[in-house]
Amino acid sequence: MAQSRIPVLIIEQDGHARELLCNTIAAIPVLSLLAETDSLFYGYELVRHNRPRLVFLNLNEQLDKGLDMARRISRYFPDTVMVASGNYTGPDILRACMEAGIRDYLIRPLDAEDIHRVFAKHQAMLGPHDERDQTGRILSVFSNKGGLGKTTIAVNLALSLSEVIRKPVALVDLNLQLGDITTFLDIEPKQTIVDIARNIGRVDAAYLETSLAQYHCNANGAQVYILADPLHLEEAEEVTAEQVNAVLTVLKASFEYVIVDTTSTLDTKTLTALDLSDDVLLVSMVNLPSIRSTQRLLGLFNRLEYNLDKVKLVLNRYMANDEITVEDVEETLEHAVFWKIPNNYPVVMTAINRGIPIALLDGGKALDKTFRELARQLSGILPEESASALNTAGAPAGGANGSHGRPPNGSPFTKPEASADVSSQTGKSIILRLLRNVLSKNTQKA
Repeated sequence: MAQSRIPVLIIEQDGHARELLCNTIAAIPVLSLLAETDSLFYGYELVRHNRPRLVFLNLNEQLDKGLDMARRISRYFPDTVMVASGNYTGPDILRACMEAGIRDYLIRPLDAEDIHRVFAKHQAMLGPHDERDQTGRILSVFSNKGGLGKTTIAVNLALSLSEVIRKPVALVDLNLQLGDITTFLDIEPKQTIVDIARNIGRVDAAYLETSLAQYHCNANGAQVYILADPLHLEEAEEVTAEQVNAVLTVLKASFEYVIVDTTSTLDTKTLTALDLSDDVLLVSMVNLPSIRSTQRLLGLFNRLEYNLDKVKLVLNRYMANDEITVEDVEETLEHAVFWKIPNNYPVVMTAINRGIPIALLDGGKALDKTFRELARQLSGILPEESASALNTAGAPAGGANGSHGRPPNGSPFTKPEASADVSSQTGKSIILRLLRNVLSKNTQKA
């Protein structure tokens, strides 16, 4: 069997350099030119849709935007090898490229020897995609405290993901005794996870497709396939961790995204789902009991050797004027806040009581936008404002986390401005001291 050729993408604004790259790539038998473009935005979209193994990126025209795009590619498509080029020299540009996930940096003008050399250097990394790349991603929404809004987040995130990626998304209710997903969407399931477990020997993609309840949102085109919780409380005991593993594995092979709404109990079934998950959205709130609970969970995930990036801290019912700030939470837990979902309890309760998504409520537009932006962040699809920024000259594009998370590393050629509100430091230190005292006692107990 002939060896499959390695797809290459060129993002280059200079005509002479683009021609050199095209001719050199054509002369290397194992390489195949996927596409060439002078647009960072279309370059990113080509990466997202086609997953090239090698990308040549010109940083000369738009340095900050190019580095921002490279960070996105590195984060969401880590198997893509990026080679950048530019006229910049010195350790700062090399450090910036390394931090953005760029594998190599060539000083312009380019020549064919540079391209051959960099290909030979990284050829071992440029093999075919692992088969696992063809499967979907499992995102589990978890907290070990009830009442924090896990199901609200799981349901609305699943719908937003489907809207953003324009494909169906699977939604699994793993709260086997007290699940609420079918209530939140006012649907009657065809079968439940118990039925699937009883027929585990014949579970495949076709069987699941006919067994899952479907919810279609006409307003935005979102389509979600739901695996419901058992109809009777006692049936929850029939489902085993092995069956959870089997069902999630089949779903992952059938859907691009699988959202799991977990129970708050750390039993073997929940741990199986968390272990299989590509990302765990750890839900918390800005109050002392929730922060204490989150601290204990982070300690457990550390002992389970979960990758730091796998556990994404989500603050629900966030209010900007809370006495405890996001910075307090991050400093105390030593873990970054990934996302903040603003408090809008009346809208959420109205949606729940009516059995409809937040997106269908007139008063829910802002909250729906938050879920849609979270879906874009998790899927790697550019937000509209970032896409516009990449396609337009001017200020650098916004960070991957937008206004909800930490900003990206700034340009390596500018120093961040130091600022401090001295008047707020006294109150802030009291809160931090209280948090640390309580949490340190909790750590000693653990």
